[in-house]
Amino acid sequence: ARMTLEEVNAALEKGTVIFNTAGSHIPKLAGATLACTDAAALPCALNVYVTAAGQRTSAPPHTDRQDVIVVQTQGKKRWRVYSPPDPAMKPSADMYARGKGDDNLPLYSLEEGQYGCKKLLDVTLEAGDILFIPAAFPHTTDTVSDLEDVPENASIHLTFNFDTHVWDLNYLSARRLALRRAGVADSALGQQNEQDSQYIGEVNTLPKDIRDDLLSNLPLDFLDDTKDLAGAVETVTAELERICKAVDEESYNAAPPSIWKETVEKLQSQGMQLFDIHRDMYLAAIDEGRERKSEEAMTAHLTGDALARARAMTPEKMQRLSLFRVQKYMEEITVPMKSLLDWAREGSNSSGGEDANALPDNWAFTLPVKVGDQVEADLGGAFFPASVTKVSSGSYDVNFFDGDSMDDLSRESIKLLTPPALSINSSSGSDGDGEAPPPGLTKKEIKRWMKKQEKATAKKGF
Repeated sequence: ARMTLEEVNAALEKGTVIFNTAGSHIPKLAGATLACTDAAALPCALNVYVTAAGQRTSAPPHTDRQDVIVVQTQGKKRWRVYSPPDPAMKPSADMYARGKGDDNLPLYSLEEGQYGCKKLLDVTLEAGDILFIPAAFPHTTDTVSDLEDVPENASIHLTFNFDTHVWDLNYLSARRLALRRAGVADSALGQQNEQDSQYIGEVNTLPKDIRDDLLSNLPLDFLDDTKDLAGAVETVTAELERICKAVDEESYNAAPPSIWKETVEKLQSQGMQLFDIHRDMYLAAIDEGRERKSEEAMTAHLTGDALARARAMTPEKMQRLSLFRVQKYMEEITVPMKSLLDWAREGSNSSGGEDANALPDNWAFTLPVKVGDQVEADLGGAFFPASVTKVSSGSYDVNFFDGDSMDDLSRESIKLLTPPALSINSSSGSDGDGEAPPPGLTKKEIKRWMKKQEKATAKKGF
């Protein structure tokens, strides 16, 4: 949100003011953010934190998903850093989000060694000091010091975020994507639904050495196009297979051998796209800073009304404001992320050859529709929930969720939400009216479901 100086000062009386992704908005910080991004060969970010002097708690105990480098630029801030809590002591908690949301991580629990934590650092940073805090390490801050509580003594620090876990650049994410792509159920760790956090549940009960390997980041040179990208893929693939086999040999063996490298290559491609978008975003901020300096230099000789006119806000300048400039890059960032999820959902037929029962890519708009099917139907260019009320010679009547109806729709205007139950064996005598598979399954999961249904039917003697 945009804040005036008065609003910032008022907020400082209550705690810390955070400027997220400041490196993409503020030209003077964009250069440092770009340097961090290039040095790590990762899509990195930079936040700014401002806290008034004398605050007993500027940030309560918590953990973060990112590895961070803190650079103190003004004032003083005390940091207490602890070793990570043992995830097995609270499997339902996300180790990278302890002390956030509904999770409680009070200071006394850290000081008393609950969850296996030990205090590692108790240090006060002053201007010019630098501190590194790995992801999942609890920390808390305050600004109680000998400094007077005046604006010039406010604590200001920059946080450089290394967002490996945020962008799925770890072995846990690679394993989850590979199994989903292969259509193999994750019976060891669960968390099958996309909305389920992969960082809670059974993953936290794994033996420590396996869990640590699974949660480790992919190598720093994984996205570095000045290095051997193909060699990085081979190295990561071998490590991914080793870890996945250690986690659960059954699911590892159920996946086709090619899926591991295929997933690593997809992660590398997606990561490089994110890396390039972040670089472009920071370069655009740097260019904006240069443009402003140039405009100031060109109008420095003007005074009065002439100066006001020259520096007045114009539509062109409006579009250059970070509010609009950054937005398009943030929208671009969602594209490779969505593409990765879509790729995993699609599943793959890695066994070779065509499966007669494989669903076509466009099954939602081509497979047969019958009366009573729950669908989405085209209503003026957008699809809305509906049910089919009549099927006649290639045309369809539907009732929409709000009670409206539409007649004589074409098949391409009807989108099936769930594939019909298809028989694996056409001679089984199925009339096509059997139970439909649960929604949200991959192609391979649907085929496995249908095979189970066929076996169950055979046992009943049908």
